[in-house]
Amino acid sequence: MALQYEFPVITTGNLYTAIDTYASTIATQPPTNVPSNPNGAQNPIGAAFLLAPGAFEGTPTLYGANGWGAPLIVRYVRYNSTTNAALLAYPAPVYWTDETYTTVTGTFSEGNPAATGNLNSLAGWLLPNFTALGKTGAASATALNGNFCFIATKGFLPAAAVVASVAVGDAVIGASGNFTAARVASGTAPTTRFFATALTAVTANTTADILINTDPTF
Repeated sequence: MALQYEFPVITTGNLYTAIDTYASTIATQPPTNVPSNPNGAQNPIGAAFLLAPGAFEGTPTLYGANGWGAPLIVRYVRYNSTTNAALLAYPAPVYWTDETYTTVTGTFSEGNPAATGNLNSLAGWLLPNFTALGKTGAASATALNGNFCFIATKGFLPAAAVVASVAVGDAVIGASGNFTAARVASGTAPTTRFFATALTAVTANTTADILINTDPTF
C-alpha cells in the first residue's frame, strides 16, 4: 500500500509560516483528490514527521550547516488559546492542552491539566512567529489562533526563544507565563522534566540554538 504522508504537507513551503485554516464544515474540507483530514487539516492532526537533514517541501526547511546530524521531529497540531497572547519574534515554548496531544497553547494556565497547567506538559517550540509571518505579535496571534501549524518536538532548532540567563549546556524546562521557558544550570539536577539543552549562549534577542527532547515517539 502506498504511503500518503511520507513527508508533511507544508502549504507555504516553510514550517515557520505554514498556517492552515480550521474549517468547521465539510464544505471547506480539502478537495477529494487529496487525502482528507478533519476540519480542513492538511496532515493527520497530531502526526509526527521526522525530517532528515536537508529535507525540503518545495523550498528548504530548517537546515543549514549546524544541526545537520540532528534530524528534526515536527508535529502537526492545532493552536487554540482562549487568551490568545501575542506571539513572540522567534519559535517559542507551547503546552499541550489535553491528553489528545493534538492541540497546544502558548499560555501556561491553559495547558494540561486543563485550566491549571503543569510544567511537565510542555509540548515543544511553536514554529510560526511574528518575524517569519511579517506581522505584529497581536496580528500574528489572530492569524494563528484556532488553526493548524507545526511545532518542533525533537532535534536541532536554531534561534529558539529561551530565558535570558541561558548558558551553553543548560537544561531548558517549562515555566509559567506566556511562551515562557526556564533554565537549570548545567551540572545541576533539573527540578522538572527537561525539554531541551542549550547549545549556544543566549543572545540579545533572548534566543539560543537548542537540542529539543520533548517527543517520546522516536
